[in-house]
Amino acid sequence: MLISYFDSSLLLSILLNESRSEEGLIIWQNSKVRVSSVLLKFEMNITLRRRSREKKVTFGDDWFKTRLTSLNKFLEDIFYVDINEKFENSVAGDYDILSKCKSLDAIHIATALNISEKYDRSEIRICSFDKNMLALAKQLGLETNCLNPDNPDERINPIAPT
Repeated sequence: MLISYFDSSLLLSILLNESRSEEGLIIWQNSKVRVSSVLLKFEMNITLRRRSREKKVTFGDDWFKTRLTSLNKFLEDIFYVDINEKFENSVAGDYDILSKCKSLDAIHIATALNISEKYDRSEIRICSFDKNMLALAKQLGLETNCLNPDNPDERINPIAPT
């Protein structure tokens, strides 16, 4: 069973119709088991609102309403992993390596590592467009949607349907 762990960069690319949105959508559609940290809900909602402000649209505008509706549909299809004391203890030995990326990215990778206690790391695929996160995931033995770890933008591995 392949578990697809999603972070915000890939989902935001789809939601905001960014340059890699089609690739992101292929990965999303071909993922059967979708998981993430419970933090993803907050991260996505906050980022959507920040992007709305950057576009100078109000939260009542169609642009925002449409994306919020789409966001909620995406979020409904994800199984969420809680972060608690047991979680913290299970990743404490990885703090040094996790410090190589941003805090939220580190929490996402730590969540995936926590899942790998029940499943083999080769069964967990990090689905992200964040270069640093993908490189660190590879270094920790997790699969990624990236075929070329030296150049994550070069090509994606869209997860073949099963």
